[in-house]
Amino acid sequence: MDYQEQMELIFMRGACCAEALVRLGLALRGEENEQFALAAAGLCDGMHSGCLCGALMGGALLLSMFDRNFAAGTMIPELTEWFDDVYGMEYGSMNCEDITEGNIHCKAERCRPLMRATGSKCIELLETYGYLKKEKQI
Repeated sequence: MDYQEQMELIFMRGACCAEALVRLGLALRGEENEQFALAAAGLCDGMHSGCLCGALMGGALLLSMFDRNFAAGTMIPELTEWFDDVYGMEYGSMNCEDITEGNIHCKAERCRPLMRATGSKCIELLETYGYLKKEKQI
């Protein structure tokens, strides 16, 4: 199963944004840690208060699973810059409340593609810096 298929499987199981990306990171490492994944759910929906997007925070956790120091110094800043360039520009901020407009319909429409894209960006960063083997492109 490739990385994209792993990501889709996790999303289909109904995990919220930060939780889904932590579960993806665990799957990429070949590990399980239910307690960690459930704890990450506390970051979903902008910490359940509309603050910083849970997908971005989950992506930061995912990257940190591979190399805490390198993630903090290089990969997380790159992820955050990419996220701001894409979603911050489109929605006016990186906050869940602004991205979803506080509307459950916007959330359903926007969050899954945003989570997919954030997961893909994390995988790209991990491949670029040698933490994951690059997959062959079809």
